[in-house]
Amino acid sequence: MLVTAAGAGREPPLATANTVLSVLAADYPARRLACYVSDDGADMLLFEALFEAAGFARRWVPFCRRHAVEPRAPELYFARGVDYLRDRAAPSFVKERRAMKVIDHSSLIGQPRRLT
Repeated sequence: MLVTAAGAGREPPLATANTVLSVLAADYPARRLACYVSDDGADMLLFEALFEAAGFARRWVPFCRRHAVEPRAPELYFARGVDYLRDRAAPSFVKERRAMKVIDHSSLIGQPRRLT
């Protein structure tokens, strides 16, 4: 899968990061799936956002596969506002979901961190 990016000035890095996370969490054999990002502007903010997204993907992708999460883009999934406790979801799911929601995503939206 090829994801194209136009740079932070034209497209928010969070949108690209959500697209990549959605592709990685797709219901498809992991060994047959590859995700490439093409950035025409060599944007450092996008690089930082994708670097953070790669770390988040280590938890997000297994969570999506274990619980058949839809939609698989984190921004859309958490914006849905579904009350999972009302639907009597398994306690393990609720605990994992809360852990996902608490992770700090500010680096995907805000200013790039300085690498020291």
